[in-house]
Amino acid sequence: MTPKTAATTTKYVAYGFIAVVIIWGLAPYGPISEPARLLLDLLDWPFGDAAPALTRSEMWLSSIGAGLTFAICIMLLGIVVPAYEKGDRKTIRVTLWAFIAWFVVDGAGSAASGVPSNIFFNSILFVAILVPLLMVRFDTETR
Repeated sequence: MTPKTAATTTKYVAYGFIAVVIIWGLAPYGPISEPARLLLDLLDWPFGDAAPALTRSEMWLSSIGAGLTFAICIMLLGIVVPAYEKGDRKTIRVTLWAFIAWFVVDGAGSAASGVPSNIFFNSILFVAILVPLLMVRFDTETR
């Protein structure tokens, strides 16, 4: 994968997750929280068994999760994409290790909490980010 392709792929992944963040971030705002409630219900199988209203903890943790995910997307766009374009192997390597750490900690916590569906959805993001990080070949394009 060329650095340009890796950068483009990462941009699409980041923008896709920003769309999810916008919905997820609505959780604490009662009158407009229905899209977030549906998203959370979808992500925690089986769909359709959620309570009619989000709990205080769900709203609070959604704010934290959406905020951190948004920050990750901004870092992908502002740090990782330029690193691909510049051939910055160190930034790419650190990003790889950061996402492995996230996946392990989040996945273990999801399993311990009884929410294996989160591991499934995290795997989608993990693979989408991992593919360009592992497949980029800086020697295929002049810097």
